Amino acid sequence: MDSEFEHQLQKLRDKIGSKTPHQQQHAAMLLAVEETITEQKAAVEPASYFAALLTLMEQQSGSGSNALSNAIIFLLSVVLPHVSASMLRAKFTTMMAVLSQSLDLASADVALLRSVISCLETVLLAQDASSWRQPIAQGTLRSLMQLSTDSKPKIRKRAQEAVSSLLSRPPPPTAIHPAAHIASRFVLEMLANAKADPQAAMHTLQLVKQTEMLWPADEFEGLCAALMQLPRLNTPYVATLAFQALETVFASAGESLDEDQFRDLLISVIDLKPNSSDSATSEAWLNIIQKGYIAYAQI
Repeated sequence: MDSEFEHQLQKLRDKIGSKTPHQQQHAAMLLAVEETITEQKAAVEPASYFAALLTLMEQQSGSGSNALSNAIIFLLSVVLPHVSASMLRAKFTTMMAVLSQSLDLASADVALLRSVISCLETVLLAQDASSWRQPIAQGTLRSLMQLSTDSKPKIRKRAQEAVSSLLSRPPPPTAIHPAAHIASRFVLEMLANAKADPQAAMHTLQLVKQTEMLWPADEFEGLCAALMQLPRLNTPYVATLAFQALETVFASAGESLDEDQFRDLLISVIDLKPNSSDSATSEAWLNIIQKGYIAYAQI
């Protein structure tokens, strides 16, 4: 067992005397899992912890014991990054079925949802392209993208990190993520509703801004057009975020547009020059113009 994993486990064991109930619950659950591993004479390795926790999670499903389920999922979020990708692929369907039950915002607390998101991110990162074509994987990504616009900051931030990580790292040998179409359609839907729900649009722009991915060629122009409409809403913060998101999207423009299309896109962005008195928006606009010319020269 690697030293980093053992260090994480020891920190949890040390919480057995904590005055914080959930920390005490996590430590007690870990000690119970380790006792089971010892009794079964299994190897003391991440795979054994994973197997024991997965069995417990399946047993707890539908039991209504939130405290135990929360502790199990938290420990899974610690263990899963140390489990082999091949094992995560083998247990993909089981894991997704178990974890998806905890994605209900109406009944789950913030700490639980953050642990669930961490687990889903780790499991999905291990999957190959064929797994991503399964409805359960695509549906889970949609749920994570929905959480990336959630009103609770901690949930929203963790979901945005997970979505960005997943979309920025497509399964080899693909260059464009198998779920890129799902992502782009979600973004377009949120941005189309920007006037009615500017808050969700801003959260979506933050997601696009931090996600370095190749967008589908057949939806690239539509995405750029939607982003370029936002500065016209005359909401400075939305305009700044729209330019920052465009800056990220521009990084992959050469992969999706030919020379003429790129030139037309660049001219359209130039025409969106903001008022010079708005320094934040002007800076974002200048950054995208600069990077746009550099990218155009490389086509």
